[in-house]
Amino acid sequence: MKKFLIVAASIFVVLAVVFGLLVAISTKIALFNIFLTLSPTSTLLTKTNILIVGADGVTGQRSDTIMVLHTNPASKEVTLISIPRDTLAVLPGRGLDKINHAYAYGGIEYSKKTVETLLGIEIPYYVTINLTGIVDLIDQLGGVTIDVENRMYYVDYAGDLFIDLQPGIQKLNGKQLMGYLRFRRDGGDFKRIDRQQKFLRSMGQELMSRENLLRSPKMFLDLLSYIDTNLNPKETLGLALLLRSAQELGNVQMATVPGNDTIVDGIYYLRVDEDRLRDIVKQYIIDK
Repeated sequence: MKKFLIVAASIFVVLAVVFGLLVAISTKIALFNIFLTLSPTSTLLTKTNILIVGADGVTGQRSDTIMVLHTNPASKEVTLISIPRDTLAVLPGRGLDKINHAYAYGGIEYSKKTVETLLGIEIPYYVTINLTGIVDLIDQLGGVTIDVENRMYYVDYAGDLFIDLQPGIQKLNGKQLMGYLRFRRDGGDFKRIDRQQKFLRSMGQELMSRENLLRSPKMFLDLLSYIDTNLNPKETLGLALLLRSAQELGNVQMATVPGNDTIVDGIYYLRVDEDRLRDIVKQYIIDK
């Protein structure tokens, strides 16, 4: 049972770090080779869509990260569409609002319905990540190395947000990394999404290093507690294996919901470019 838990937790590690879909996974890692030998020949995961949401785990909290992952096991391809949190969207039964408010109003199921309405697709599965827990995990790792692009300074006493970072390559602790990811004075959500993908790549390299895989099984069990999903164990394994294959074959594509800045009653929104969004959904999900 203990071995099974370690393997299951490690699968979730793979899932957590490859949401950026650029994580470097080494085939020489013994634990991952176990995944390959244990995988059955039958299909583990069908072609489907998965909603990925990151929040701080507090009841009523808005989602800070929203992505839709499309899987195509037959062609060993995956695509990822990132949705800026300020996107103006129709919240079913409520009307127009920022899409990240959906999580606060009705949790993951309501978020799923809202994103389905925005993209015009069905999303059977979800994965939620407690970002507060990820901060603790980063500290357990001893930090994550990031090349900070520019000087970042911002203080929000009401929001308990203090960002003070110098440019250059450096190892950031959990609190510093959350500041790096949430900084919005250099281009809004689109820059934040770029930084999320950059962070996930670096964190993936840290997590999947031989030293960290073998050093602390507790670290991976902790990560398991930070993630909630309606994927069953078989589907989870199938997704982990597909992501690995897609990354190695270069069959990974990413896009962001397009739009234009707009101010309504003094509040900032991203107004979606409907024509371009339909093209992206067709190219990245429907045609796949």
